[in-house]
Amino acid sequence: MKLAVYKNTVVAFCLTLAILAIPANAVVNELVGSSESHSIEKFDNNGNWIKTFASTGPYKVDGIAASPVNGEVFASTDTPIILRYTKAGAAFGPTGSYWSSFNLSSLIGSNIIEGLLFDSSGNLYVATYYGTAGYQVVIIKFTAKQILKASPASSATIVTNLNRGDQMAWDAYGDLCIASWDSETVQCFNPGTGALVFDYASELFGRLEPAGLAFGPNNILTVSDLFTGKVWVEAVPRQGPMNELASGMVPDVDALAVDNSGALYLPSFHNPEGRYEGQYPYDCTFYACMDDDFSSDVVYKIDPATGAVTNFITTHIWGPYQMIFVPF
Repeated sequence: MKLAVYKNTVVAFCLTLAILAIPANAVVNELVGSSESHSIEKFDNNGNWIKTFASTGPYKVDGIAASPVNGEVFASTDTPIILRYTKAGAAFGPTGSYWSSFNLSSLIGSNIIEGLLFDSSGNLYVATYYGTAGYQVVIIKFTAKQILKASPASSATIVTNLNRGDQMAWDAYGDLCIASWDSETVQCFNPGTGALVFDYASELFGRLEPAGLAFGPNNILTVSDLFTGKVWVEAVPRQGPMNELASGMVPDVDALAVDNSGALYLPSFHNPEGRYEGQYPYDCTFYACMDDDFSSDVVYKIDPATGAVTNFITTHIWGPYQMIFVPF
């Protein structure tokens, strides 16, 4: 069911978010984390590859985020280590600058980082990925001043009861929300007090496994469904039901992004189970993949008014989790 009212809402939300995030006169490009090539790739606003923005060395990149204050780019790595780069990226080779980093193992032990999100003041929020086997998904805040240091201290921690922590986003009320495909919900927290203010389990549990999320100005929730390759939109904020907006994307699909025209974008990490379970033609381990399938993965573009899906990026990405827009 595709209702005009919620599609118009998605358009309004996308335009509002894009305008707030990037100046109107800025040159807009995209950065996409490519986990299997251990790199961050840069594309122009038509989806054409520009260059490899940076290597992530021995690490596979998951979440990425850019500071609205100074343009520094941060990348999570499936470890407690976060990599950071200047907005120029990092050079390759033995004389390259590579990256700076900070290690959160003193705060989260052997848990790993997944989601990264900035607020408009340049404060960084970091979400762990695991919440099972004795772990809890936590969201840790670092102020803009703190992350100028090589080993920043944290200023606050939000403790959830989620099994997995995926993409984070701000809702229309200024709450910090996080998707969890394994817990089949989205939870929203007051960023000041850390209190849980809303849980979408009544709408999502047993129906969808959200990895990506976004909110409209009237707080309509949009999510990507990890294993089905579909995108869903709320009919009524915090009530539902969830209505199908788009389908046909190859799973696994992950974090959502929007541009200044209101279009939605969704990366596809095709057949990750086959890759990492060693099914032919793949021979992969957790941090390395020597496979005979050299075809690129895809970032899809979704029309929020019609739900039509087209291929936006089709080269130079292998195992993408997230795409972000940057004004450089």
